[in-house]
Amino acid sequence: MNWHQRFKEMKEGLGYTNSDISRITGNTSDSIKSSTQPNKELPRWLKLAIVIYETTKSESETAEMLKKKSKKDVYNYIRNRLSFNEKLVSQLRHIDNEKMNKEHRRFEMSGYESNIGDCTLHNLSIVNEFSDLGIYDFTSYLFIDFYKGTPTLYMKYFNEHENLEFDYSGYGTTEIIYEIFEKTIFSNKTKRRRN
Repeated sequence: MNWHQRFKEMKEGLGYTNSDISRITGNTSDSIKSSTQPNKELPRWLKLAIVIYETTKSESETAEMLKKKSKKDVYNYIRNRLSFNEKLVSQLRHIDNEKMNKEHRRFEMSGYESNIGDCTLHNLSIVNEFSDLGIYDFTSYLFIDFYKGTPTLYMKYFNEHENLEFDYSGYGTTEIIYEIFEKTIFSNKTKRRRN
């Protein structure tokens, strides 16, 4: 997503118009409109505002807020959560920043490891990116395993006795995380108290 798309998303997310932005910044509406034309590079102050918006937005999202979003918006949220840190991206040379901004961390789906445990740890770290939403509050256990490219989710609901397995052959990282949301934070299952 380029800066102009991110600016549009920020405006929509905040419900702001150019008039609102002009009132906040002290610039005229025409000045805001002119400086945000698609053929111009956005001003540095606006890029900073976009980054702050995106950072605080993803930190403040809750399971309840995500439930109200469309599937497409939740997919975008997942990709954003798994995107590479801008500071890291700025240090990489010989890459197309536009393309890199669309990339995100993904599951290692082969299941093969050069060092024992690497694949498992990597995949668990991706699932754990969403632990603050409460995905583990619904389960006694939840983990994903990959064998020869086949992802299998193993889980057991809290206060239930059935061990469950779900095959996600053909699914990508974003789709698998969405399915985990469906089975946990988007479900009506019993949630354990942690406080």
